[in-house]
Amino acid sequence: MSVFADCQDERNKKTIMEIDCPKCQEEDALEVFIKDGVTIGESICTSCGYVIPEGVHLEQFLEG
Repeated sequence: MSVFADCQDERNKKTIMEIDCPKCQEEDALEVFIKDGVTIGESICTSCGYVIPEGVHLEQFLEG
């Protein structure tokens, strides 16, 4: 049973990343919460106010 509990804990883990704003290019201006590569909640740029909504795949912001 404990093996499955560990898998569930890993599945529910959230990650916090700081990324550059795609609009104003300010470094580390957005703090993004991620679970399974998808954003959780809104993230707002501290410089220009740009918003990354919940449910966005983060790969599109890291490619550029």
